[in-house]
Amino acid sequence: MGEGSRAPGLPGFGIQGDYRNCDYNIFNVFHFSGGYVLPFGHGQHFLNNASGVVNQILGGWQGVWNLVVENGQPLTIGCHDGTSGDFGCNAMMVPGQDPYGSGAPDNFLNANAFTQPCPPSGFTQPARCVNVGTGLGLLGGGPTQVNGPGISRLDFSLFKQFRINERSRLEFRGEFFNILNHPTFNPPNFGGNGVVSVPGSGDFLSTNFGAIGSTRFPFQDPRQIQFALKLYF
Repeated sequence: MGEGSRAPGLPGFGIQGDYRNCDYNIFNVFHFSGGYVLPFGHGQHFLNNASGVVNQILGGWQGVWNLVVENGQPLTIGCHDGTSGDFGCNAMMVPGQDPYGSGAPDNFLNANAFTQPCPPSGFTQPARCVNVGTGLGLLGGGPTQVNGPGISRLDFSLFKQFRINERSRLEFRGEFFNILNHPTFNPPNFGGNGVVSVPGSGDFLSTNFGAIGSTRFPFQDPRQIQFALKLYF
């Protein structure tokens, strides 16, 4: 009970205080896949009576595609300085500031869109904070304030059949993975799986805040093209 909540046993906060999107929640997911046989060559709408060389060159082509478009997963931005002991502290959103806009050059997030509660008097005060007094306000905002980078990827394959005789045929394959060469990035401050996060990329008072240092699919992210011939007999 209360797994993932900062203070499930704290009166007035409990698990409800951290009700937000799960860190693996993705709101919008669009997958579109299909195939299309080009209407040329023998038995098709165009060049139906084609034979010989013309049919071998223009007939039997088909394309297959798979498009994936998804929002990024939710991301939690913590406070620069803890204010609540062992309970943890999440950054708060600054009204009127776009969390994804006008940040440092090439950074994914806008540092000016985040702040935190000021620590109690007597503690070091961060460069940017909001005075909330004492109590539950020192826990800051909720988790998963923003979403990380999304996924946008198109794979495409082109096939061509060459009929040799009644029993045999040769198939040409051209396969283009991530044909648009669109990168899919890890969120800022991501580390693990052999990836080291950019220092300060999760700290809204750092000049590196929001910086992205790796791609999500390191070995499959760049465009890949392969060709093959397959003989059926």
